Amino acid sequence: MRSPFRVPHEALVLGLALALSTVAAGGCSSGGTATLPAPQQVTGTLKRADGSPVGNVTLMLQPTAAGHMTAFEVDASGAFSGEAIGGPYAWFVAKSAKADGADAALAKIPEDFQRGTLERKVKVGSGALELTIP
Repeated sequence: MRSPFRVPHEALVLGLALALSTVAAGGCSSGGTATLPAPQQVTGTLKRADGSPVGNVTLMLQPTAAGHMTAFEVDASGAFSGEAIGGPYAWFVAKSAKADGADAALAKIPEDFQRGTLERKVKVGSGALELTIP
């Protein structure tokens, strides 16, 4: 009996041919590797619409251009700081791995703010970040 997980040889050859043709069509950069700009100091606060702080969570910044995923621990007062490459980021809140009461803090965050979306962006490099959660 033939294994249902076995991939036919023809499929492997076709997949390899497609992968190689994609690389060939796209070409290679003649400039070598890209260098990202130096990270910038980032500070900010995370609060609710009524002005009360949102704390004991992790703020995640997902770049929408150059950069890399960055995480900031948000303290009980809603303050965070660290470094990130300047530019636009989508942001969301995740459970803190360090804060006491992280489960309870995250449970108070609307689910929409616990995942990234291009509808919610912030720009690093334009001053202190003031982020609001309903």
